[in-house]
Amino acid sequence: MNQEIFDILRSEIKPALGCTGPIGICYCAAQAYDAIGGEIRCIDAEIDWGLCSKIDDVAFPGTEMLGVEMAIALGALGGDPGAGLEVLHAVTPEAERKAREAAGLVRLHPQWDRADLGMYVKITIETDRGVGVAEIQHRSDGLTLKMRNGEVLEQHDPDPSAQSRNDPILKYRIRDFYRFATEAPVEKLDFLLDAAHYNTRLARAALDGRLGAGIGATLHDNAGESGLIRAKAYAAAGCEARMSGVRHPAMSCANKGNVGIAASMPLVSLARDMQLSDECLQRALALSYLVAIAVIRRIGKCPSMCSCEVAASLGVAAGNVLLHGGTEEQVEVAIQNTIPSIFGVVCDGAKLACALRISSGTGIALETSSLALRGVRIANNQGVLAENADASIELLGHTALFSMVDSDRSLSRQLFEKRRPFPLMTFAARQMQ
Repeated sequence: MNQEIFDILRSEIKPALGCTGPIGICYCAAQAYDAIGGEIRCIDAEIDWGLCSKIDDVAFPGTEMLGVEMAIALGALGGDPGAGLEVLHAVTPEAERKAREAAGLVRLHPQWDRADLGMYVKITIETDRGVGVAEIQHRSDGLTLKMRNGEVLEQHDPDPSAQSRNDPILKYRIRDFYRFATEAPVEKLDFLLDAAHYNTRLARAALDGRLGAGIGATLHDNAGESGLIRAKAYAAAGCEARMSGVRHPAMSCANKGNVGIAASMPLVSLARDMQLSDECLQRALALSYLVAIAVIRRIGKCPSMCSCEVAASLGVAAGNVLLHGGTEEQVEVAIQNTIPSIFGVVCDGAKLACALRISSGTGIALETSSLALRGVRIANNQGVLAENADASIELLGHTALFSMVDSDRSLSRQLFEKRRPFPLMTFAARQMQ
């Protein structure tokens, strides 16, 4: 077993309560307030352009209210700074009430001139006790600085950015992930059953309660004997529960809760339909997650492309081949078959419509991988396809990280200009627009 691949997989699969975009902001605010405490007078937030403009439509646990300002205030007054991506696990009604008032004290400063396409949040909270500062970079729980009245309390090196090209996973290829997934001792993959449990619980919450827009529930009602439609339903439902602020954590993948759901639930649903063993599911999930992580490490944690449709669908395509006993060569064909249909899909922020994207990405991945299993292969070196799957993923990553930076900045400016943060709006009211 390749220990480094195992360590990467293990470190990138972890629980996250709520959408990891706003949760990262909540976490940073919790750290800044924890540094100083007291009665808040004002809050200044320097945030990368993507987070500043792309998280106003998603609910997060502990409140009905939406928006970056509310995320900052709630994180500061109700967040647990020691809980990482589960920072909002213990929000009280009193803390939520105070956060609604404090949201008006937040001043946003979008970082339009940043060169890096990636997550950056720096929150400065002034209170009657002084000034607390916290900064995160590159991941939602990536604390790099924490200060009280100018005194450094914590300082950490940031994870390598995607644009630095220094991440350890970048040296591995699809064949390495396939061999790991098929050869690793199955007991080392037991934590992936936890991922299946966490994400199934979210999906069931949406299916049973008909949450969100009812995308997953409607698909499920009409699935009949179709395992493909049922797989789409479970994937969409998990996303809808999370976007609706359900207080169950997702098992995230590469700091992305929706990717964790989208890269797992289709395979979980299919494995149940096919009555496969836990081991078959674990190995398929391992491959799906590793491919998704490798893609995200190339397109970035706060990407121009939609990681749910791009990274997760490539993971599911690979995982579905393995779930059906396919070969390494068929995995590579499945990835090549999938890329032309998902290449360049832009990220326009977290919202209920992400469930539709996850559903469509699931359908594409399962169709293209099923074709690969039956010998259907798109020829290499056509359009966005390179000479093999690894080279195509490199091309995809370079396009997302470099060619699409300006378009992402322009889109984010337009999204930011049309936002109306005050008066604070509830998730339910937003869905009526």
